[in-house]
Amino acid sequence: MNTESPRSARTHDLLVWGATGYTGRLVAVAAAAHLGDRRWAIAGRSRDRLERIRDEIAETGAAPPDVVVADLEDAGSMRAMTGSTRVVLTTVGPYDLVGEALIEACIATGTHVADITGEVPWVRRMRTRHETAARDAGVRIISMCGYDSIPSELGVRLLQAAAIETHGRPARAIEMAVGPIRGGVSGGTIASASNMIARAGEPEIRNGPRGAGGLCVEPPEPSIRSGEQWGIRRSTALGIWTAPFFMAGINVAVVHRTHEMLGRPWGDDFRYRECAAGGRSASGFLKASLLAAGTIAMVVALVVPPLRWITRRWFLPAPGEGPDTDRLKDGFVRHRTVSVDPPVTVEFEVDMDPGYAATARMLLACGMSLLDDDLDPSIDDAFCTPGALFGPRLTPRLAAMGFRFNVRGE
Repeated sequence: MNTESPRSARTHDLLVWGATGYTGRLVAVAAAAHLGDRRWAIAGRSRDRLERIRDEIAETGAAPPDVVVADLEDAGSMRAMTGSTRVVLTTVGPYDLVGEALIEACIATGTHVADITGEVPWVRRMRTRHETAARDAGVRIISMCGYDSIPSELGVRLLQAAAIETHGRPARAIEMAVGPIRGGVSGGTIASASNMIARAGEPEIRNGPRGAGGLCVEPPEPSIRSGEQWGIRRSTALGIWTAPFFMAGINVAVVHRTHEMLGRPWGDDFRYRECAAGGRSASGFLKASLLAAGTIAMVVALVVPPLRWITRRWFLPAPGEGPDTDRLKDGFVRHRTVSVDPPVTVEFEVDMDPGYAATARMLLACGMSLLDDDLDPSIDDAFCTPGALFGPRLTPRLAAMGFRFNVRGE
């Protein structure tokens, strides 16, 4: 039971845990631009590094955040940190290795938390261990609040809302194509992916639910879970050649968990799949072939232990590193989410690096929704997906940060 101070009496409204890391710093910069007069703080282990970030923010003319020092190995300092704020936004990973201490501290102090993990087995394990205690404490724990899986979730929610409004029924099958896309990768993401791959042979991972059922309490039928794409495919719905999308496994699992949390209103036979966009013609087939080959090469490089070590040592950024400022500004991504019956299309666009600059804003938008209690009142779970807890309510916040959504119901 939570015995800490009520949220309304806390020093801070929002706190960014991991602000000295690559993505955490981007969240802090976004917070300075969008939080207005809210009280907020940045937190991590190194006071010197935190103060440098605070000073950088002050130099922009924004009100500087407070600085909070905490250590994952010191439960007392973690509780002091989480007890000082209403909402924690965390970018500290790999979550499978270091994420549970923060969840335990947030439950103990009755503090909401949102993260940007894509580690499906870890989220499932945390829910199994802590759902009851978190619900008793009145805490919301929201994962996958970045590029995986906000665009996928909102694409589906907006499409289904348009299908029901325009045609009087939901779509039973939805497909999303990613591309064009340009973005970099951070060392923290590589560390998380490598940790998941290294643990792939463990019983919890090997024998656990996969695909669409990876996060569901009651997974859908096996036929629903068989839509994962590994090769080149011509999509009838999209009208293009497609290749595997490396984040599809995460996003499909999250979308189906959202569907389950909403009570499966789109039907027990609802299907969702994702792919990387090639094109309509022979050049599209060639592009899809190259995308597929690149995806397979990346997976092999991270799965085979010697290649994984070489790739991480010589070709990929270390934890705490990521794309430079110019690459962040040059990044962009386009999504097209479609259904054939009824015919509805949702287009999503953003002109910034999707995995980092855009992810920072998505996480912040989720934190602001938690602060404003802008939530779906029908969802009473502690461990939530953003698509279920926030859903279309998140769209105006993202639009104010530069994201564009276009819905066409024919």
